[in-house]
Amino acid sequence: MTLSHLSKRVFIFAGAAMLGVGNTVGIPMAHAASGPYFQAELAKPAPSTRMIMRGTSLKCEGNNCRAKKASTSAKNMCVSIAREFGEVTAFRAGKREFDTEALAKCNGDKRAQAKIQELERLASN
Repeated sequence: MTLSHLSKRVFIFAGAAMLGVGNTVGIPMAHAASGPYFQAELAKPAPSTRMIMRGTSLKCEGNNCRAKKASTSAKNMCVSIAREFGEVTAFRAGKREFDTEALAKCNGDKRAQAKIQELERLASN
């Protein structure tokens, strides 16, 4: 085997390795950059805010909150939003939209109910 044959094999191996790295790194990054995954509609407007919630950046403006996909479950994200901002009237995680039963569970959390009552009390003052 000559040096030129060895060089070709090294370049072929290096190219294949780079292609494999590109697929394992590039595809998940492209998926993460594809807009909001979690979307919530609130009963009452929230103050415009950006915060880290459940491992992702949550942005709220008016009655709408949105966040990119995180490693948390949709239910946990919904409950956390309800705890922080009050009643959630609509919630979507990817293509899954919560029905009235799922929303009731989301809003039925005791800490979420306490937050709703606190917000109502502050609004009446």
